Amino acid sequence: MQQPPEHVPLLERPSFETVYTIGLSFLRQALRWLGVAERDIDDVLQDVMIAAYHALESFDPRRGADGARAGHPPSGREPGAGRKAPQASSPLGEPLRRWLFGIAWRQVGHYRGRAHRRREIAVGAGASWPFDLADPGLSSEQLLAREQSGQLVGRLLGAIDLERRVVLIMHDLLEMTSADIARDLEVNENTVRNRLRLAREDFRVAVKRMNAEDRRALRDPLRLPVAERPGAADEESLLDAARVVPEVPDAIRRRLWIAVAHAIAHARAAGPSAQASAPPPA
Repeated sequence: MQQPPEHVPLLERPSFETVYTIGLSFLRQALRWLGVAERDIDDVLQDVMIAAYHALESFDPRRGADGARAGHPPSGREPGAGRKAPQASSPLGEPLRRWLFGIAWRQVGHYRGRAHRRREIAVGAGASWPFDLADPGLSSEQLLAREQSGQLVGRLLGAIDLERRVVLIMHDLLEMTSADIARDLEVNENTVRNRLRLAREDFRVAVKRMNAEDRRALRDPLRLPVAERPGAADEESLLDAARVVPEVPDAIRRRLWIAVAHAIAHARAAGPSAQASAPPPA
């Protein structure tokens, strides 16, 4: 039986359709981790996907392939080498996931540096939906629970200073080494370690301030019936819960594809010179 694309190792550069299919849900949650307001999430997600399309030729699927794997940190990894491993590996190939996160991080910089305006997407923009949607196998109640949990994670991480938060995300949620983080952020490893230590302290404080209802909501809603979930949650289990990526609702997935395809077609029609001189998406 042929494996679905999200479980096939990415040994070659994927098509943009593949990036969209398996990357959209991860990117939407990553934008929450990075502090994008819920009302702006889908607009910024559109910007990220357009940027990923234009940058796809630069993606090297073998870069980072020998680095840390989710649940399999390399020997000598620090700090936090004894932290509990995630429950399951990411469905995305690690190089693709890290590459997409880097694009999201840059787009969030644009987002924070301007007054964001919401878009109106024209109906019938000239793009079609080329995918057969896979059934996630979850009930509507479970999908809603994951969506609400994802929003709570974003608010929880939002209590952490952004420079510290991005290190916590890269190290504890993306399973990157301190050396890789230092390279990507262009800082030294001591700075990474210090920011990670402070971010974990900030996270513990944020967890202690949560009410009991929010703590229970952040536990994986698929594992136990509500009556069987523990009443308390520490920062370790909440970070595990933070790795659960909610599915993007089908209606949003379709709408974003039409908007992204329309923007790409417009850029193609404008020609390479216009694309090179164009400002970041508004």
